[in-house]
Amino acid sequence: MAKRPPNDGASWSAGELRTLKALAKAGTPTGEVAKKLGRTAAAVQQKAMRAGISFRAAKRSGARKKK
Repeated sequence: MAKRPPNDGASWSAGELRTLKALAKAGTPTGEVAKKLGRTAAAVQQKAMRAGISFRAAKRSGARKKK
């Protein structure tokens, strides 16, 4: 069975929500955001959707860093 992240099932704090918004705006991939917040990628995607935060807007605007 997969190991659960540290914040699995915990409520989202205001600080975590601010971090989520900033990382989404910067174009950070969902998986990386999940690791930084100690959440699953699915939890990050769901919270972003419910809070009206879009990861796609950052991709379309070119905010992602080119490699």
